[in-house]
Amino acid sequence: MLTTSNDKAPLNGTSTRKRFNCMAAGQSAATDLLRSCPVVTATGQAIGRVRSVLVDARSRQLRFVNVNSSNSKATVTIPWQALYFDSDLARLVYFTFS
Repeated sequence: MLTTSNDKAPLNGTSTRKRFNCMAAGQSAATDLLRSCPVVTATGQAIGRVRSVLVDARSRQLRFVNVNSSNSKATVTIPWQALYFDSDLARLVYFTFS
């Protein structure tokens, strides 16, 4: 199997290392800010509250937010790029195109 010289990851796109690290809200300063933060749709409908975040192990960037659904016991995973922080109301807003 061929590997790159700098990160030892296989060139064919597969890797033996974990791609994402799950961090519970409150495990770091960044995730502490998101602890139990409400998540709503663009129209204000409640989705749930932040349970944990998934951080890309390679780039160390936030990629996904796990949300405990307010309607059921399900966990919803939302891409970080689809969210913005509404600082006036201290909540995350999920944009969808409808």
